Amino acid sequence: MEELQNPIVKWPYGAATLLLMTAVGVQAFGIVNNLTIVDGSSVVATDNRTLDLTADPDLTPGARVIVKTTSTGTEKLNPGTGVKGEAITGVAGKTFVAEYVYDGTGFVQTAKSIQID
Repeated sequence: MEELQNPIVKWPYGAATLLLMTAVGVQAFGIVNNLTIVDGSSVVATDNRTLDLTADPDLTPGARVIVKTTSTGTEKLNPGTGVKGEAITGVAGKTFVAEYVYDGTGFVQTAKSIQID
């Protein structure tokens, strides 16, 4: 039996994974952990972004992805490959949060996004 060189300790036993978005375009992320935070607030959107999520083969249904997004105006965060839900339309300088849950085939938005500031 081969030992893992760098085993991943998944949430809730290990830390959540933090991923950072860029300001524009497709935001493609591979999801490995049971809790992942996608930060689209540290780098503010200056044009539309599309969220593409790919589940690791070992990811189990119920894994959660929390997405924060901030924009300079009415830029959108659109659901892309592997994501089902509605687009989040920004408001200048405001942050929105949405949650997605892995259902075994893709990530499904669990509720409308909410503005937190």
